[in-house]
Amino acid sequence: MTFEESIPMRLRRAYLTIHRVAQSHFAPFNVTADQFVLLSLLAEEDGITQSELGDRMASDGNTVAAMLKLLEQREYIRRVRCKIDGRARRVYLTAAGRRLSTRLSRSSEDLRSLIENAVTPAERRNLDVSLDLIANAVTAKENKGTNAG
Repeated sequence: MTFEESIPMRLRRAYLTIHRVAQSHFAPFNVTADQFVLLSLLAEEDGITQSELGDRMASDGNTVAAMLKLLEQREYIRRVRCKIDGRARRVYLTAAGRRLSTRLSRSSEDLRSLIENAVTPAERRNLDVSLDLIANAVTAKENKGTNAG
């Protein structure tokens, strides 16, 4: 097998293709694909902490903070200090943010359906399991390396 045919390269090619098409799709809304993900996650569960949001997005804290700052300036989200942990900030969609999230979701239904329907339900189950196995194996290796240092 060549490097180009390897799993990491196939994952990279699929992700970058999807990301490029999504960036192009969301550009007229003045939103990035990553901002769409963030807004969509908040639409599903409003009031989660910035840290939880980063975990769900599989994104680092600095990237999430920068996106939140921009979206807060545009008045799509608001951040509130957590009553339980004063260091944490909970993130909420504003009314404008909820409307934008709905518009973005509706506008991208065809693209998301195309991706979801590119594989059969059985292939999807196998793909989900395989992707989770890959992520878990890499995380275990990362954690093992961290503990050994």
